[in-house]
Amino acid sequence: MVQEKKHVMSTALLLRFFYVATIVLLSSCYKGDILDADQDPGTPFNPNEEIFVEKFMPTDGRKGTRILIYGRNFGNDPSKVKVTIGGQPSKVISVKGESLLCLCPSKAYDGDVKVAVIDEDNTEVKSGVCEAKFEYRFNYVVTTFLGATYENNTKWDVLAGPFDNCGAFENMRWLKFDPNSGFDDLYWSGTKTAFRHVDFKKEYVDIMITNLDEIDCVDFTPDGDMILTDNHASDTKTGIYLFTRESGFTERISLCAARGLRNAVAHPTNRKIYFTPYHHGQIETYNLDTGEVLAEATLPHTRTEYKTIWHPLGKYAYVIFNGKHCIYRVDLNLETNMLESPYLMCGQETVAGYQDGMGSGAKLAGPEQGIFVKNPEYAGQEEEYDFYFCDKDNHCIRILTPEGRVTTYAGRGGGLTSGYVDGELRTQALFNKPAGIAYDEKRNCFYVGDMNNHRIRKIAPEE
Repeated sequence: MVQEKKHVMSTALLLRFFYVATIVLLSSCYKGDILDADQDPGTPFNPNEEIFVEKFMPTDGRKGTRILIYGRNFGNDPSKVKVTIGGQPSKVISVKGESLLCLCPSKAYDGDVKVAVIDEDNTEVKSGVCEAKFEYRFNYVVTTFLGATYENNTKWDVLAGPFDNCGAFENMRWLKFDPNSGFDDLYWSGTKTAFRHVDFKKEYVDIMITNLDEIDCVDFTPDGDMILTDNHASDTKTGIYLFTRESGFTERISLCAARGLRNAVAHPTNRKIYFTPYHHGQIETYNLDTGEVLAEATLPHTRTEYKTIWHPLGKYAYVIFNGKHCIYRVDLNLETNMLESPYLMCGQETVAGYQDGMGSGAKLAGPEQGIFVKNPEYAGQEEEYDFYFCDKDNHCIRILTPEGRVTTYAGRGGGLTSGYVDGELRTQALFNKPAGIAYDEKRNCFYVGDMNNHRIRKIAPEE
């Protein structure tokens, strides 16, 4: 035990030594906006010698990252030094002969790091390029993809038309790509006039006509047919319809009756449709082959909105309790092809709030649609997907990890942070009750149905 304590103490002292040494080393490199604490001006530029760019640190970063570049013959006048990274001009903060400090510019895609000294006419006298390349990390930003309003966001037109003249959008509750379209056909639903189709090839937005009361969800079967829900107040009226792909989604087939239906989704492989009527508090299934309807899992509450989203591999689903401010998980028993008992994944049941955290340590407020997105950092692990979801009443987009940790991805978060602002994900962007979300694998971006802003917002790498 004594030897263990001595080992721990010696390790702690060693770590402290390396910490102090690192701070001293960094301080010798730059302090604040200068490169050296002793204000050494460095060697002036010599026009008879070449500029040599040896290395830089860090080797990767985003816009605004501070970069130290090392080499020879940089001079000591920042106004005469020109740095480009990936062909984009960088702001030079300090220069001292064999080193300089600059900022990573926007869109530094190519990664070439070039240092030049210029004359009074802004002409390059000498220049050098580093053999290594800087790896640019994209900044993701929120922009407006579709939609326009007027009179201070209080009026808008619902139009079919090209992207630059398609009006604005109502009650965007659910966004879904047609899986057979190569991410070129996006649908969203809410009410009759809110059932829309975005044709990316034609850059055109349609108004879909179905004669249904209120379409809260759109999905597709493994065969490629479209599933629509009809939210109404009758126990005997059809709640789930199938529109055949062969007919161009015009032929309508009644599947089963359901009352107060907000959500019906197809499993990726087992040919069942999963749905939860508002009053039942059960996850029920409709078998596409037999027409059989079964109640497979009991949920904790009746008379609340549930939204089920299946994992892409079909091994489990998240059940979003909109009115109870939490998300449950329900696993599929692969032997019986039946659902197991749901359990809490994150949030505090019946407690609305805003807090990032683990499991029940997180607080949500009116969560809505979510989407599974593969995370490259999980490659080779048992679970490779994160879950992005709209936290509507917190006016933000959150991430749920496989372990149950909730973080805020876009928007300010909290009930008093609504608005309409494009910009950087966490410090600038504002949403107003986002409810629907889809991920575009072809274009590497998210689309968000920003309900009270009546627009489709886009989260993508900066352009």
